[in-house]
Amino acid sequence: MLQKIKVPLFLALLAFNSFSQGSKVNIDSLIATIKKYSIENPEVSAISCNRLFLQVKQNPSDSLRALYHLAMSEYKSGLGLTGDALGHVDSAITITQSKRTQSLYVDALLKKSALLQRSGNYSEAIKVNEKARLTALKGKNNRLLIQSLLLRGDIYKEIGQYNDALSKKGEALAIAKKIGVGIAECHQSIGSTQWNFGNYQEALKSYFEGLIAAEKDNDTLRIIQLLKNIGLTYRETGNFDKSTSHLSKALQIAEKSKLNDELADILNIMGGVYLKFSQPAKAIEYYKQSLNIRGTLGYKQSSINTLNNLAKAYLLLKNSSESITSLNKALELSKEIGDPLTEANIHNELGNTYLTIEDYPEALRRYLLALKIRQSYGKDEDIARTMVNIALVYRRLGLFRNAQKYMSEAKGLVENLDAKPDLKIYIYQNMGNVYYDQKQYTNAINAYQKALELSEKKGDDLQVTRVLRNIAQTYLDLNKPSKARNTITQAIKIALRSNQNQLLADLYNTLGNIERQDNNFDLALTHYNTAKEKYKQNLNADGEALCLRKIGEIYSLQGRYRDAKVNITQSIRIGKSVGNPYLVLLGTLALSDVEKAQGKFQNALTLYQKYVYLKDSIEDAKRSEANIDAHINLELDKTKTEIKLIEAEVEALRTKVELDRERINKQKAQRNLLVTAVIFLLFIAFGSFYLFNQKKNLARLQREKYEEEERINQKLKQYQAELEQNIKTKDKLFSIVAHDLRSPFTALVGLSEILATKADELPPSEVKEFSNHIHQSASNVLALTENLLSWARSQTGKLVLNQAYINICELISKAVEVASLPAGEKEIKIEVICNETVTAFADYDTLLTIIRNLLSNAIKFTPGGGKISLKASSDNQKVTIQVTDTGVGIAPENLSNLFRLDGFTTKGTNSESGTGLGLMLCKEFAEANGGTISVSSTLGKGTTFTITLPAKNVMYDQETC
Repeated sequence: MLQKIKVPLFLALLAFNSFSQGSKVNIDSLIATIKKYSIENPEVSAISCNRLFLQVKQNPSDSLRALYHLAMSEYKSGLGLTGDALGHVDSAITITQSKRTQSLYVDALLKKSALLQRSGNYSEAIKVNEKARLTALKGKNNRLLIQSLLLRGDIYKEIGQYNDALSKKGEALAIAKKIGVGIAECHQSIGSTQWNFGNYQEALKSYFEGLIAAEKDNDTLRIIQLLKNIGLTYRETGNFDKSTSHLSKALQIAEKSKLNDELADILNIMGGVYLKFSQPAKAIEYYKQSLNIRGTLGYKQSSINTLNNLAKAYLLLKNSSESITSLNKALELSKEIGDPLTEANIHNELGNTYLTIEDYPEALRRYLLALKIRQSYGKDEDIARTMVNIALVYRRLGLFRNAQKYMSEAKGLVENLDAKPDLKIYIYQNMGNVYYDQKQYTNAINAYQKALELSEKKGDDLQVTRVLRNIAQTYLDLNKPSKARNTITQAIKIALRSNQNQLLADLYNTLGNIERQDNNFDLALTHYNTAKEKYKQNLNADGEALCLRKIGEIYSLQGRYRDAKVNITQSIRIGKSVGNPYLVLLGTLALSDVEKAQGKFQNALTLYQKYVYLKDSIEDAKRSEANIDAHINLELDKTKTEIKLIEAEVEALRTKVELDRERINKQKAQRNLLVTAVIFLLFIAFGSFYLFNQKKNLARLQREKYEEEERINQKLKQYQAELEQNIKTKDKLFSIVAHDLRSPFTALVGLSEILATKADELPPSEVKEFSNHIHQSASNVLALTENLLSWARSQTGKLVLNQAYINICELISKAVEVASLPAGEKEIKIEVICNETVTAFADYDTLLTIIRNLLSNAIKFTPGGGKISLKASSDNQKVTIQVTDTGVGIAPENLSNLFRLDGFTTKGTNSESGTGLGLMLCKEFAEANGGTISVSSTLGKGTTFTITLPAKNVMYDQETC
């Protein structure tokens, strides 16, 4: 594909060489090429700009100079350098202020207004647009007057002012009808506004009126564009046949007229239609055809868009590797055209893809890369969107506090901006979702209400119905069916009015849920059947199967068991065909309930066993993923500071770039003054130098970006390594909870059940034996639970140390008192040697936990009849406590793994089990108290654990307690 992209560049270079040899240049053709390739392939646009520059040198008229600056603004705008583009437009405005060049003056003002709109400066864009309108009106230039009104309407459309947008475009249409020019263009522009706000029927009417006008004018290009608009609108209304029919007509005209760029665009749209109707394989065929043509044309930006669409289609087919490959190709193309904002968008899309496949570290990495670029080149709105994406990662992980924090930051960025309402709606919608996930339903409704207000103000019916559905679902969870019913009914009325077939199915399904919860089964059946038919029309098999199961469940409640089985069985069949295990799982459970309701208990039991088997299969498949989620939750929480550091670096880079831009702009202003003085003497030399300098700067910027990305990659690899280590630790903890905590409880339940049911039949000796076992199991559970709770406190930062001077002898005596019972059972002698006045400066509870754990280990690994010694001593600097046993000892190669959770565990001399958690706690608690712990051991002879702690500067003679 890349080889094909180089073809037009070669042709452009050939054309440049021909020009240098003296061939005549068509100015209009050069400007058309610059406009066409400014976004698609800036290198080709740059060559045409240079040719135009040389033409200006030969004929330095005001008109030609203005055209050159307008062309350069197109080129700079294509690179995403809005500031530079505005600088060239201002130069054009300055040059064209005489009456002779009034048309160019208005063109320059309109170009400036469009650039300001793109940069998000809407208020200034409106001011410049009004100046252009008044100038065109004064000069009686109806063509430019129409253009200014259409552009004003687009500005209002972007900031959500629907009525104002239609009003301005209506004025333009009235003028067009009066002069008989531009009627089709005005209808098309009005239709795009209606489409943008979800008013699809009105949009279709406008598009068809535009099509009639275009056919009357024999405007082939406009006819193709309007057929594309109509096809897209039918796609949104869920009419697949009409959508593909009109697009096929556009395809035939484009092929006949040999308009390859339009042909590629239609194929891309056709792919989108098939993707919308859940036919990703067919969509991929169209996307590949479009990509091939765009590659041949050298349209790099369009190729990037198609690759993005191709990635979405592959993702829908669950082919994540091909999806990522497509996006990586798009990333390479974005680097070739040198557009940092496009590069940021692709990183963002990669983040979305990795989020979908639940690779959260890579998703976060991509979002951070997008954030870095957008903070350097993008708008606050773009930065806010990235913040929301990061919040979505945290929401997926269940870290709702972090999600709310990023949502709040995003909201703060756009709250006081003249931002698009869509972004604010998007933020409030997601804030509501985060609250909903936490069952904070009141907060969720408040956030949804703000999204609703903005959607209604914008006049976006589609968005209004989506928000109303969320509100209705929240009321249903609050057990307020009446409010839920009123809300969803309001949404259905709006959806019916604007023909939102795709969403109507979901709305009727929700209404069915409300009536079912309110025990209105007949009404629920009616709504489920309506939803089922609409899902079927929209080729949504999952939704159809969902409704079939719900219909069957209600039939079962009504005693219509045969109908219930037919519907549920059909639901299961669809679930199998589309590969949805949850439809099969829940359908099997529903069938079991039907059999049970009929009194067919054996059939019900068989189906329930099948349900349990399916559920276990799904849970087994997800268990490792769930563990990974939990590990990532922990890691993200721990590395929050590191993430903030990266963001701080990005913010610092943003400040630096802004200062560099200011410095460069000043340098350019000084250079322009110099160039004005010598422009006629150094024109050719300057042109050559300018092109060389542009390429050099582009290469330098790309190299710097690459180096910066490499640095960030290295940091993220480091974070990933730390994450993997924490995952290993957490896996061990899950093993403890799943096995070591469960086993004693199993013994407790089994033995207590025997005592509860057969106590009268058992001899006293067996009752006593069972009681001893129960006591031992309960003691094991208590010890493990205490260790787990202590470990949890230490890991979450909730461990509070109350350090004071502690009498070590008293503390050891208390620990020995608890350990004497298990030691007595194994006839193990415990000897304590310490000075009664030895004191240490430490926390009492954590030190007691250390001694208890060491005593427990010593008893566990010391054979019957053995001996355990506890010895405490002090000097001016420290207190030393030693726990020595005559047990089995530890192999030298295992000593280094003792104080790790992922180390090893062995059975005691009487097969006592262990987790390895106790020794890890001992190490953490000793270090928390400013001390140390070490171990020495001889295999077959015994082990000594040594603890050191801070002491008073007093030394006493040692004596036996």
